[in-house]
Amino acid sequence: MSSISYAEEDEKLISAYVELKPNFVVNHVGNESQLKYIKTSISIRTDETKKELIEANMPLVRDAIVMFLSARTTEQVTGAIAREKTRADAAIAVNTALEEETGTTPVQDILFASFVTQ
Repeated sequence: MSSISYAEEDEKLISAYVELKPNFVVNHVGNESQLKYIKTSISIRTDETKKELIEANMPLVRDAIVMFLSARTTEQVTGAIAREKTRADAAIAVNTALEEETGTTPVQDILFASFVTQ
């Protein structure tokens, strides 16, 4: 029999959301080396026990997202399929940065409330 009670297991499954404020506005390289920009509103889904860890490392989280988004090409941010891949890859980028700093990968998902490119 497991030493973890059902209440402890349920607690681990409670999602928490960290809204990143202010919104992000970053330049990225468009076609023919033309600079374009992305404006996006982002929240991070994690579990309740990791929310404070993300908030305590917010400068690192924001830097990882800015660096990640600024490296995207127009093709990587245009269309629903490309944006879904961007969401998944952004979570990996933030988890990688946090793992180097804290030894843990708390980000379950990156959620875009808005995503505008120009």
